[in-house]
Amino acid sequence: TRITRTSAMAAKEAAARQAVESFIQKQNVEGIVQELIQKLLVAKPENPRQFLLNYLEKDFQAQDDELTEADLQRLFLVSRRITGKINPQETISATIKETMGLLHCDAVSLYVLDRKMQMLRLYTHLTEFPIMLRLNHGIAGSVFLKQELVNIANCQQDSRFDRTMDMRTGYFTRSMIVVPILDIEGQSCGVLQAINKMPTGVEIDETVAVGKFAVAFSLVDEKMLLHLVQNVAIAIQNAEIYREAINCSERATGLLNTIQSVSQDLGPQSLLLTVTTHASKVCSAERSTVFLVDEAAEQLWSVSTDTGAEIRIPKDKGIAGECCCHCVVINIPDAYADPRFNKQVDIQTGYRTRSILAIPIMSEENSHVVGVIQMINKVSYDGQPEHFDEEDVEIMQLFASFVGPKLTSSMLSAKKSSKRDVSEGQMALGTAKLPPSPSTKSATNLGSFAEGDEEDD
Repeated sequence: TRITRTSAMAAKEAAARQAVESFIQKQNVEGIVQELIQKLLVAKPENPRQFLLNYLEKDFQAQDDELTEADLQRLFLVSRRITGKINPQETISATIKETMGLLHCDAVSLYVLDRKMQMLRLYTHLTEFPIMLRLNHGIAGSVFLKQELVNIANCQQDSRFDRTMDMRTGYFTRSMIVVPILDIEGQSCGVLQAINKMPTGVEIDETVAVGKFAVAFSLVDEKMLLHLVQNVAIAIQNAEIYREAINCSERATGLLNTIQSVSQDLGPQSLLLTVTTHASKVCSAERSTVFLVDEAAEQLWSVSTDTGAEIRIPKDKGIAGECCCHCVVINIPDAYADPRFNKQVDIQTGYRTRSILAIPIMSEENSHVVGVIQMINKVSYDGQPEHFDEEDVEIMQLFASFVGPKLTSSMLSAKKSSKRDVSEGQMALGTAKLPPSPSTKSATNLGSFAEGDEEDD
């Protein structure tokens, strides 16, 4: 009897072990345990038990928080409105506006990678121009580099959140969700950030900061945003391709127009005005000035595109002077961060100089500098500020090599000719007056040429 009882217990234990092994294999228990252990090893939390509880709770919640048919319809309509844009600025504005409506949040920030500058362009619905930031700047920079979603229920209690901006502006940031935007190759091309999800059916007191009423973004918000950024990535890529196509077309047109214009028999001032006008179009700059070297007077001179008056500055002063004296290309992406730039003229005129490009114009024999082309504030075709890049440098060097011999030849012809009835620059602008003597320095129009060149002696 005892033997029979022992055999029965052994059989039950064997059956139980077999059932457990079958359950482990069927439910992939080993895989789940390994996944949990891997999560622990990566996170290294101070409280492993609490970490696992939070992880499992979030996982269970995710199974219940599936997107409804209504959510999918809203997501489809929003995505279609964003991808329907081709103009870069319209694409950015649509992305910000539609995301705010989709998530019912107070603010949205879009960070777009500037591949040439290797910086992030920050766009919001409150700023006219983008703000340039480092790739590792703040939470958005971390999300961009790690390609990991971040959902913070209370930013005021999170060590990753920088409260400096809130303190400076008076805004109150409570909840935040930040998602990386990946291109078709899986590389980060931007970040979409939503701030302060607003509760539905709650009346907001306008005397209290909106963020005080904000609630945490849900897992449904995370899923919708992850789906949305896939379409945002496509829209951004299409807009960038369109922008580049327009830029190439404008450059080609500008070069052709330059070739056609300078082939005419023009005097030095008329030629100078013509070259200056086309230089802005070739490089898509807000302002441009072409300076020629006056070796006898040790000056750089040009003609105002506004009045036709002659402009003269010391040969060795300012950014144009450095470009001339050292025969170097000077490309300044942020004028106010460069010590060579003189801010006083911006202060006097109210103009804001952002970027500067100075290109030396060489003689036909390429032996010495005969002038300088200086460009101010590169902009895209839709008026958005940009920075001068290597392509701009190459195209302007080509431009300078073409117009250099023409300008030199025109100057030599002018020196040989003793007859000067009126200023050609003023004739070209239809404001002909009695010509100034060669030794007379005309009053300069500070707002019409490079703001970095009016430094005092």
